[in-house]
This record gives sequence, structure tokens and C-alpha cells, in this order.
Amino acid sequence: MVFVAGIDEAGYGPRLGPLVLGYSWFRLPQAELDLWQALEEVVARKPGRHDRRLQVNDSKIVNSGVRGRDRLERSVAAFHRLLQPQADLRQWILQAPSGSSSWFQKAPWLADWLAVSGKEKSPPIPLCPSPDSDRVELDHHLLKRCVEKAGIQLVGFGVRVVSAGEWNHLVQTCGGKGAALFQVTMEVVRHLLQRSGDAGLRLELDRHGARRSYGPLLKNALQPNQLEVHQERVGGSTYTLHFEDREVQIRFQEGADLRYFPVSLASMAAKLTRERVMDFFNAYFCKHMPDLKPTKGYAMDAKRWLADVGDRLPQWGVSPQTLIRNL
Repeated sequence: MVFVAGIDEAGYGPRLGPLVLGYSWFRLPQAELDLWQALEEVVARKPGRHDRRLQVNDSKIVNSGVRGRDRLERSVAAFHRLLQPQADLRQWILQAPSGSSSWFQKAPWLADWLAVSGKEKSPPIPLCPSPDSDRVELDHHLLKRCVEKAGIQLVGFGVRVVSAGEWNHLVQTCGGKGAALFQVTMEVVRHLLQRSGDAGLRLELDRHGARRSYGPLLKNALQPNQLEVHQERVGGSTYTLHFEDREVQIRFQEGADLRYFPVSLASMAAKLTRERVMDFFNAYFCKHMPDLKPTKGYAMDAKRWLADVGDRLPQWGVSPQTLIRNL
């Protein structure tokens, strides 16, 4: 048995809304097992029009078209159900490796529903509101039967949400966006290392921009006894980190969210979480300004949204530093 995990982000480029890192983590009978092939009875990269299998792929592919959001929610709900009976958005965001809740409390559109204090008895907020309970249960039953038959176990599935305020702080203290992204990524990696004890682990990640060399950064962040460099090329970089009781392989690969199942699933978790947070973002500001057109937070649409809001932010008690991300 071997542990294989994938990490991916959603929302690195937008001006509004959070950056989200997703992760999925499996125990497999063999390290090179193709999860798409092993789970082909219930999962497909690109299901046909009348194919009821779950779609697992790069989130940009899954979340495209009129039914994209429904496909995204249905797949995330099915895999989440393998670990938890209820997909509560608040619990999903606040579970480890979440950051400090103080960053959420500084943003009223997050603190309004995500604040920890006094929320223990609040009704759950669905992570995946689209699929009905019967559909979720059927998907869960079929998926559970398939993973058990293949000797596969989903060990961990979650996200790390970085609010705009925290992101701005990280960009400033780390010295840039790339360094900030790497720091948050290493938080997730350390979480997986701690959770997996002394077991062998392989981590798959998408390449960070045009970077080829990650060795010194990995040494500094994870403090291995020894770091072995296997390759550092344009297409990807591979390392083995030797700790006292274990070895961990980390691979940064261009297009990992298309090529590796755990990374694809991680990208879907990240994308859906960002979409759900933006649901609440838009609902909050539309309460203040009912005719305000919702935004996804990207580039020109964020510029349009900020122009529509104008100088109203101080009236609503909103600091630009907690709302608008530094580029």
C-alpha cells in the first residue's frame, strides 16, 4: 500500500475573492495505479451526454457550459461522502489546514456566516447545494462499492482558503505572489505529512509558473534530512525527500490537473469552494446594493464590479485591503 496525494489551486489570478488550495489523498495498492481506469465503472474524464458517471478532470473542464457547476458539485459531493455523512461548507473551510479565523472575521461577507464563535449550533450550509439527497446517496453507494472492490481508500479531501486580506499580507511578507503561493502550498504539504505518519508518500502538484528549481525551497520549508533531485526540466521537476523514518516524493508537473487523478479532484474541490465563497460574497454586497450585478472576481469583471460599487465601501464598513487583492 502507498499514499498518493494531489494539490491544486483555484483563484490565483482574480482581483476579488479567495485563493483556494484543494487536496485529495488516497491509499492505493500500487503507486502507479490509474485511478480513472480503476474507477471507470463510476468515474470518467469526459462522460458522454447520457453517461451518468461522475466527472473527474481539471476543474476548468468540468465547470464549463450550462451544467458545469452541477457536474462539479455532484462529483465533489460523492467523494466527500466517502469521508463525511454531511458536506457542511463551514466545517469544510474551517477544518485543518485552515488559516487563522481572524482573517475571515476581518471580511464581513465571510464573518457573517463563517465566524467560529456562536456557530456551533447553526444549521449546516451545504457545500454542494445542487444534487438532491437521493442522487448523492446513489453516487456514494456506487463509488464506495467501486473503491472497495479496487482496494482504494480516500484518506483525505479538503481545502485551504486564503481570503483577500490574508493573501495581501502573504504577498507583502513573502515578497511576491509566487512566494506566497508556495508558502500556502507547503502548509498543505505539511498537513499531509503529519497526517500520514511515517508512511511513504507521493505528492503530485501542478508547476508553479515557469519555475524549474524547487529544491532549496523544499529544503527550507520541510527540513528533510536529505533531498534528492531527479529532474528539473521545463515540463516538470521531481524530488525525493528523505526523512528519518520515511521517503516522500514530490513532483511538480505541467498539466498535472489534467494528468493525475488526485490533482484533478483537488482542483475541483478548490474551484467549487471558491465558487461557494463567491456565492456568499455576491449575496452580501447585493443586500447593500440590490441592483449590483454579481461578479466572479476575475480581471475586467472585477474592474466593472469595483466601478459599480464606487465609493460605497466605507459606508458598508469594508476595507479595500480585505477586499481587493494585490496583483
